Amino acid sequence: MSSRDDIPEGRLARSLVGGKTVARVGGVYLRYAASKRFRSEAGREAARREMSGKGARILLDGLCQLRGTALKMAQMLSLELDMFPPEVRSQLERSCNEVPPMNRAVARKVLVNAYGISPEKMFTSFDSTAFAAASLGQVHKALSAHGEKLALKIQYPGIRGTIHNDVRILKGLLRPFPEYGALAPAIGEIEARFLEETDYLREAENMEFFRNSLNMKGVFISEVFPELCTEQVLCVSLLEGQPLNSWLKTGPDSRSRDMVAQRLQDIFIRSLYELQCIHADPNPGNFLVFPNLEIGVVDFGCVKRFSPSFVDRFRRLALALNRNDRQACVALLGELGTIEEDADPAQVQRIGEAFATYGEWISRLYADGVFDFGTERDFMREGKELSMSMRSVLRELNINPDFVFLDRTRYGLLRIFERMEARVRFRNPFEWPY
Repeated sequence: MSSRDDIPEGRLARSLVGGKTVARVGGVYLRYAASKRFRSEAGREAARREMSGKGARILLDGLCQLRGTALKMAQMLSLELDMFPPEVRSQLERSCNEVPPMNRAVARKVLVNAYGISPEKMFTSFDSTAFAAASLGQVHKALSAHGEKLALKIQYPGIRGTIHNDVRILKGLLRPFPEYGALAPAIGEIEARFLEETDYLREAENMEFFRNSLNMKGVFISEVFPELCTEQVLCVSLLEGQPLNSWLKTGPDSRSRDMVAQRLQDIFIRSLYELQCIHADPNPGNFLVFPNLEIGVVDFGCVKRFSPSFVDRFRRLALALNRNDRQACVALLGELGTIEEDADPAQVQRIGEAFATYGEWISRLYADGVFDFGTERDFMREGKELSMSMRSVLRELNINPDFVFLDRTRYGLLRIFERMEARVRFRNPFEWPY
């Protein structure tokens, strides 16, 4: 992919990109709306798919020009929230890998500013071509003076200053979608996590925390070289596994897929209930698979920490859902601030009934020793349909910000397991009451 030298950094420049993108997408939708009354039902469906695909390509092009927060949020929407039709998702999911690289001179300038000398003098060798893309930066290989293989994550210049404006732009892009109302209250939490992601010193601390605390067999996290880290450059040991999506394209057998998927699920459960802190960016590119089926976890910019009281209430909520205990669910939603204290009885009843239905769906994961995503092919689709049917009830709830990235992570992992057609054991001592 060719390099894009001009990353719009100022508010006006980025707003212009967003405005042009909205106008181009709007033009596609208007042409479809004007022509659909002249088409047969089959013709309208074909035209709708074509319109969605064109609109998605335009949206992806604009997001790749903006990069940063706009692209990161698009990845989240396509991978976790599942709010777009398949034609749009297929385009947005390309954003996980197809990000135009930073100009080599720009990347080199970031390193010179960080270290005070050129990368050629700082390292025994430095590859000026990025080997991995990130929405807030890109990753280069280097070799230390002591022979260690390194991964250098270099942040796009000026990215922190674009976050607030990018969130505003994304609100404009997403406002026409029916799901916008459910997403809008959570955007403050999303923005806060993005601001944290721009601080690579904080990410270094996150990596060291998980490396020292997770302690799981078959799971690897890079070593941090703190003396070579700054707010804009992260220097860690290189993990040389295959990104999960690339590994899946090699056609691994079902036993291998099951083993990798189970490791991912176990990481999530241990992180949430024992560390009270989760890696909250379940992008398949953040999981590397080694030949012996051990895995590496990368990109700790988006980490979510929880209070002990929240984790305990969430654990009891999971137990109540698995027991189909509607009364306990409603009480816990009240403790979590999701139901107003002065909610009227009819509203509470509607919420209780909705969560009982949700509990019937999610508890299917725990019903047997393992859940087979290869045979239960409709599970995720049914969950999406259930979510759509619960919209009117969800509007009556307050969104607890702690749920935003917890749900994002959990749902993102379920989407990964679905793609893997894996068999996963969900029963665990924290969430299973029997």
